[in-house]
Amino acid sequence: MDQFSGISDFNIDRPPPAMKQSCIILSLVLFAIAMIGDKPAVFGKEVSFQSGSHRIKGYLATPNGTGPFPTVLFLHGGMGPIVGGNPSAVVDALANAGFVGFAPIRRNNPSMATHAHDTVAAIDFLKRLNQVDNARLAITGFSRGGLLAFMASTRRQDLQAVVLMAPAHGRGILHRFLTDAGNVSAPTLILVARNDTRQANHVSLSRQIHTGLRAAGKQTELIVCPPYGQDGHHLFFEVRLSYWQDVERFLKTQLNSGSEDR
Repeated sequence: MDQFSGISDFNIDRPPPAMKQSCIILSLVLFAIAMIGDKPAVFGKEVSFQSGSHRIKGYLATPNGTGPFPTVLFLHGGMGPIVGGNPSAVVDALANAGFVGFAPIRRNNPSMATHAHDTVAAIDFLKRLNQVDNARLAITGFSRGGLLAFMASTRRQDLQAVVLMAPAHGRGILHRFLTDAGNVSAPTLILVARNDTRQANHVSLSRQIHTGLRAAGKQTELIVCPPYGQDGHHLFFEVRLSYWQDVERFLKTQLNSGSEDR
């Protein structure tokens, strides 16, 4: 049987463009230093995997050292040709934190069922890799990817952690899968910016998932981050230390990555 059946801003003066660009570059440098310390940086590569009759590309990054490693699947946001978030930066950050990171790039087909099937194929692809520890597998996602990650968590028992960043509603799909919150076996972390209410009220949606999981007796943590820019949804368009430190903390705790020895 198909496992997926039934389917405000701070008031601040904006800096000049040159200053803004310099600040962004400096922030990225400082963030990279904070992540990797004195270890050599790890960068991912483009790979492809099979989903039905389609080949789908993705970004894969593996930590330095000897595996197998705890592994994290990241599902990006956006629809059609739009990729919400920065999948390659996410897998790089994951690998530098001690995880195998993999981010498939969804095909343009807008069907949620198609994307759900591709998510299953991505997990199967990961579990066949020698460097992956199948007993320490997590799924994460942003926006539409967050919805897909939650959907997967209600259908699978092989996940040890779930991270949802500003999950989307999917025109009622979220509420249908919320009725299956009791099937979720992995601890879940939900993050959202306080002013993420433009496209949809992602704060309310995040609270609904948190409440539904808690009512089902599941381990769940909700972090409402400070407002970000004009639209809080943009917080997760890049890897930012302000929220990433919570993601990394949660994943290391749940996957027992042994990062303290790295």
